[in-house]
Amino acid sequence: MFSNKGYGWKLGAALALIAVLGVYAARKGESINPPLWRCVVEPRRWDNTVLWLPYARVVSVHDAEFEVEATDAKIRVTGKSPVPVGGRLTLRGIFRADGPRIELIASRPLPPDLGRRRLLMEVVSVLVVLIVIANFIRHFAFRPKVLQVEGVD
Repeated sequence: MFSNKGYGWKLGAALALIAVLGVYAARKGESINPPLWRCVVEPRRWDNTVLWLPYARVVSVHDAEFEVEATDAKIRVTGKSPVPVGGRLTLRGIFRADGPRIELIASRPLPPDLGRRRLLMEVVSVLVVLIVIANFIRHFAFRPKVLQVEGVD
């Protein structure tokens, strides 16, 4: 099992397994917390589903409801908006097919500098990966001069 015999087949099988598990996880995750646009397109299928919108922008605010935009879809949310028009928030609620609308369970305003924080986190992550790759190349580089034995003719 751990020999180099059939190395290509073993590598191919491992990569295929990773791909299949990735597709399975994407489909399973989408059924657990579907994107808002999918709920709006098929409201009867997702009726009474608890949704989590990690990033939504408030489009309009009324007395007992407000409208948000997330993943290229707009929807009414019953409840009081924690942020003014144009503000960003994360919310959890129950999707109702009549309307369609979301009954608010909980919400939290997002910081205004979220885009810059995310960019900083991504830059730091890329730098860490580059340092790990450079360290790997430095310690495991192929150096033929090391293999030569001096004094042998």
